[in-house]
Amino acid sequence: MNKFPRFSPRPLALALSSLFVSMGMAAQAQVVALEEVIVTAQKRAETTQETPISISALSETVLEQRGINSTSSLIGEVPGVFGFDAPGSRGATSLAIRGFGGGSGANLSTDPAVGIYMDGVYIGKMNGSGMEVAELERIEVLRGPQGTLYGRNSTAGAVNFISRQPTGELGFRVKGTIGRYDERALRLNADMPAIGEIGEGLGRLSASFGYQTRERDPLYDNTSGGEGFDSIDRQAWRLALKWELTDALTLDYSYDESRLDENGALQQVVGFTPVTLDGSTRVETLSQLRSFLPLLLQNPAADPRIANRLIPSMDQTLAVYREREAAGQGRRSSGAADNTPISDNEVSGHALTLTWDAGNFGALGDITFKSITAYRDMETYVFGDLEDIDSSLDANGVGALNDLILLQLGSAYFAAGGMPNPTADFFWSGVDSLGGFHSRQDTDSEYEQFSQEFNIIGATDRVDYVLGLYYFDDEAVYDRRAVFLAPLGGTSLQNYDYTTESLAFFGQATWRPQVLDDRLSLTAGLRYTEEDKEIFYDYLNRPFGAPPSGIPAQAELQENFYNVSGNITAAYQLTDDINTFVRFATGYRSGGFNGEVFANPFEEETIEQWEIGVKSDWWDNRLRINGSLYTYVYDDLQVSQIETRGGTATSLIANAGKADRWGGELEILAAPAEDLILSLSYAYVHGDYEEFPELCGTNVPQTCLDTTDAAKRGSAPGNQLSASADYVFARTSFGDIRGYLQTSWQNAWNETALWTGNYAGEPYIYDHLVMDERTLVNARFSLENVTAGNGSLSFALWAKNLTNDDYPTFGINFGSLGIITEQYGPPRTYGLDISYEY
Repeated sequence: MNKFPRFSPRPLALALSSLFVSMGMAAQAQVVALEEVIVTAQKRAETTQETPISISALSETVLEQRGINSTSSLIGEVPGVFGFDAPGSRGATSLAIRGFGGGSGANLSTDPAVGIYMDGVYIGKMNGSGMEVAELERIEVLRGPQGTLYGRNSTAGAVNFISRQPTGELGFRVKGTIGRYDERALRLNADMPAIGEIGEGLGRLSASFGYQTRERDPLYDNTSGGEGFDSIDRQAWRLALKWELTDALTLDYSYDESRLDENGALQQVVGFTPVTLDGSTRVETLSQLRSFLPLLLQNPAADPRIANRLIPSMDQTLAVYREREAAGQGRRSSGAADNTPISDNEVSGHALTLTWDAGNFGALGDITFKSITAYRDMETYVFGDLEDIDSSLDANGVGALNDLILLQLGSAYFAAGGMPNPTADFFWSGVDSLGGFHSRQDTDSEYEQFSQEFNIIGATDRVDYVLGLYYFDDEAVYDRRAVFLAPLGGTSLQNYDYTTESLAFFGQATWRPQVLDDRLSLTAGLRYTEEDKEIFYDYLNRPFGAPPSGIPAQAELQENFYNVSGNITAAYQLTDDINTFVRFATGYRSGGFNGEVFANPFEEETIEQWEIGVKSDWWDNRLRINGSLYTYVYDDLQVSQIETRGGTATSLIANAGKADRWGGELEILAAPAEDLILSLSYAYVHGDYEEFPELCGTNVPQTCLDTTDAAKRGSAPGNQLSASADYVFARTSFGDIRGYLQTSWQNAWNETALWTGNYAGEPYIYDHLVMDERTLVNARFSLENVTAGNGSLSFALWAKNLTNDDYPTFGINFGSLGIITEQYGPPRTYGLDISYEY
């Protein structure tokens, strides 16, 4: 009798790779072959290799290995998929595909360019889209315009989150995590035994329940003494019911809820904008003023506040500004804040799906009717600084105030020869009552949506088709009380109520003619969309020194939008293992109104895209090579910008003009040896703008600048490379020993198309904030399938960002507010997962 566990090691093959899940990562145990992932991207079950579109499918195994559980965790994990988390607003994720995205994720008045779906239900806004899901089965990512198969039209692509459905058999899965920065997480999922039998009485009812919680201490210390920055505190629930009345009739109901209450990321000040059009720096200007202030003190009647408050405050400000300039870019371990940034979000949703397999309808073939009814709502609250300068006042009224209020005070004193004067009194009273900080956001948002979709899915011997009717309406209520550049920026109340009502008819059919040995298939789709958008602005601006009543501004605007878009695809199966396709598609995103800029509309955008692709299997299904090349033209492209208007920083969408770009993706997956999967993916995007609006000043005569050459592609690097290796070192009697290594790289990129300003009525173009290239290395080492009673245990050690790369994820140039900020991705983290499945 062998006293020791059986151990059968194999040599480790070094991998280059990462794939991509698009092809699912999955060689079956001890079988040297690649396995397909089944997707429903075209409303019917088919493999990724059969689907003639650019698609990547992330299986449950891959999601676990890469730690993907939300929209934000997809960024950089899929070829051509980029994006960022909105600064100061947790859970608001903006995704971009092939170089185009929807702008600020926190702006409720903009629609996403990348459609996000949860079990077929469209998520109307990016704000709240980054919340976590209790249990996922897979994620499907479609690149390029989508509209003839989905509820809303999307110009850049679509992401489908597919959750795990009830099995009808008793089972549960539990996973616990502990990690660096006191990370702790628990995920619990349970399937209940089904009640009843299909086709008998009331049929069969199955249920499942999922819950997860995740917490982590702040990544960065707060030197001001408050709570730190970038913490995690999230919970998610999901209840799913499956009622199978007969073999042909099924009702699926789900309820999901996600909550988030955590501190925002550290917004590091990494530089400052010029004070004047000639480029004078803020440190130089403040230093010159500071050097002359002692001259005022020679006046015996000089205001004592010059010595007691102005000079000490100016010294503190100069010290902070110089320190920030010297530090420049790069992740720091701590920061400061008058008010620690916080986010409090709650998102919930109901979905009811009715599926009826109606059987054969003669010439119409086999038909399935489907109805998807859904309601979702969201509430968010954000508060706190958008920079890391503590401008709070001490007991003597001294603090690191923003430079503009210091310059105003200095000018007032020089004009009065250092004597007390009403102008200086006016400014000091503002500092004492409101403060002298750079930024403080304070915003409540409410959002709700209702959608109803009807599908007819049919199939004959030669034709597969889908017909759809889609209705969608939503309402966003926004209440902002932010203050920037206190006290000079004054206070303002930005309130708006925004509604959308949309109706669409769409259809798509694939015909396989009796030619060329049935290897040719032709697909055509068409969509008609009409949308009605209304907004009611209720602004109350209170300039510094104005009466408490302020200056009210109200407006009610309404606009209708109409569009016909579609696609044509020709696919040819060269061999049993090589599938090629050519696709032409158009897309559309309706116009609307900038809620954060008073009475400011924008027009719809359209896209035309050509794409050629190949999907191939080689070496007895041990090697898979998929690739695509595309070119597209955007007209009236909607571009996100951050602008400073009236002393307040706002996000907005403006029509940029025309963009003509091209690029491609390559995905390689290989199983060179038993239990070894290697993968490599690469994405490339080329091009900026063919047309971009002029930037004009306000002086007479007016000065305008050509911005076409200055505008750059934003939110997307030109090159993205990812590689991984998944290897089972040994299969033993006590379990399987497995290792996973992933490396991903992307080059430098511009955070937005253009940063612009205005100096004394003259236009000004700022330098771009270039986000550094990044190289991230993640690893996982696990012992899996350990028998424990009637279930199995797994243990996994994991690490993310092993090399501790300090990569920026987004930046903002605040223009006349003076500051330039960046936020950074997490440093090196690691932990232990323990899982049990029964």
